[in-house]
Amino acid sequence: MALSDDPALQAALAESRQQAREATASLRQLAAHLSAERDKFKAQSARRIQELQADARRGELGPEQERLQRRVDAGETTWRDIASGADGDPSAVVARGHMSASFTALREELEHDPAFQEADEAARAQQERSTPEH
Repeated sequence: MALSDDPALQAALAESRQQAREATASLRQLAAHLSAERDKFKAQSARRIQELQADARRGELGPEQERLQRRVDAGETTWRDIASGADGDPSAVVARGHMSASFTALREELEHDPAFQEADEAARAQQERSTPEH
């Protein structure tokens, strides 16, 4: 009897193929879910940005933000230029100071968040495993 005729091997191969199909289906389902979540997040982010811009236009975020939003609306600058430092307007300088302080506070908060630290370590380990050695 040839190995290919062995019932135990045929059963193991059939089981392996079934597991592969199930794993593939599960991964496809996960990918679809993640895609839907990403789309939902993008839509929520876009709505939140629009709300913040409207608040800035009404002066609800302070005079510096109102000035910045009006300059962006007029095409005089972009949020990228404001954040990068390419925009030297005093209102942009103030905004960068606020951004820097916010990022520093967020970094400090995340440094003390065990769930974030665990996820960050897992992501770094995964990246190290997937990075080819030279």
